[in-house]
Amino acid sequence: MSVNKHEVMRDWVDEFLGSHGLLYFENADAEFGVRVLVPNYGDYVNRTDILGNKYKSYSFVFVGYETIDPGTSDVNIRNMQLFDDFVEWCETQKANNNFPDFGTNCSDYDIIILQNMANMSAMSEDYLAKYMLGVRIDYTEEG
Repeated sequence: MSVNKHEVMRDWVDEFLGSHGLLYFENADAEFGVRVLVPNYGDYVNRTDILGNKYKSYSFVFVGYETIDPGTSDVNIRNMQLFDDFVEWCETQKANNNFPDFGTNCSDYDIIILQNMANMSAMSEDYLAKYMLGVRIDYTEEG
């Protein structure tokens, strides 16, 4: 029986959230405090070697909705800190070899943060901002 990598990823990212908001998968209403795991490629094969081992990637975007201040308060700075904390958490997971478990035939995991900080990708008239941060999990699946 194969592992549901989407479920594994949801549970793994949910470890970070704790009190940082609710985690949804792929889609959610734009509301303050909502976090969404949006997969780009769930099981992408980068290459296959002559032994049949597959070098794969699971890439995703970590999305968060935060209220912003059009003025000069520290609200926007605190918003960015949430995503900086997520990057730091991912780096800590990598250092501790705490990777999502894609099954017994998978190994050689790596976490790659695809950008150095989150991007604000949208803002509504009522000052709700959508932030996005790309991450990729690389791994080897034995042939």
